[in-house]
Amino acid sequence: MGMQIGPFRGSQAIRSGALSRYELSRNYVRVFRDTYVCDGTIVDARTMAIAASICVGDGAVIAGVSAAAVHGAKWIDPSTPPSVLATGRSHQLPGLRIHHDAFDTDDVMIAQGFAVSTPVRTGFDIGRWVPSPLSVVFLDSLLAATCVDGEAIRAYALQRPGTRGIRRLFGALDVVDCGAESPQETRTRLLLVEAGLPKPETQIEIRDSSNRFVARIDMGWRRWRVGVEYEGVHHWFDERQRTRDIERFEYLDRAEWQIVRVNSEQMRLRPHEVVARVRAKLRAAGAPV
Repeated sequence: MGMQIGPFRGSQAIRSGALSRYELSRNYVRVFRDTYVCDGTIVDARTMAIAASICVGDGAVIAGVSAAAVHGAKWIDPSTPPSVLATGRSHQLPGLRIHHDAFDTDDVMIAQGFAVSTPVRTGFDIGRWVPSPLSVVFLDSLLAATCVDGEAIRAYALQRPGTRGIRRLFGALDVVDCGAESPQETRTRLLLVEAGLPKPETQIEIRDSSNRFVARIDMGWRRWRVGVEYEGVHHWFDERQRTRDIERFEYLDRAEWQIVRVNSEQMRLRPHEVVARVRAKLRAAGAPV
């Protein structure tokens, strides 16, 4: 009997003779009702999305953050219950979310052999179903992975006025940015914008007076030469990274850029101080903040 690859229905594998009940119980892990993966499989958000589709069965469309994972978006926790759109009166199943929102055939595409909501429809659903700031984190990643434009999602939404959650979606679309390279960068940007500071540009390439490349920073304002850098743990525990950082910030100083460095502890415990530091740099540079 052969090894089963990827999520599959256990009952079908037994009926077809591909597996015995003993092999199923010994070598495979149950993900959802009658849905299994091989023991040792890395169960990421994409795998969970496909497993959910198999579990729900005919007519299921992988949607929301699960569709984003299939489209290549990052930062999606596999412990997040996967989402599917389903027609008819499918009842809820433990461990996943079945949505019965109306959708058209144009909202669905085939990806990796499964029905998945298109990037535009995926963004429409994430913005309605997921509260901010997490919705913006997922939308930033979806836009970066698919190159879909936030305005295309907005245009799609404007054709569906009155849809549940649409105001929440518009609020998220107002602050999305495909330049974010981590959830922490998204959260830092949102903190600054929600505090009333101008929306920063992301992934700014900085050059010196001779047009030589100096650095690329997470976000900032070219007009006032003020930038903000989020520093993850690798900046503190990797000695070579620390050396690069020292030299990099010297180069940025010579290019007459003022950089505010931020870490996770400051964001968690003292976000008001982060805002105050950035505001002070902008004000000193002449920004009307």
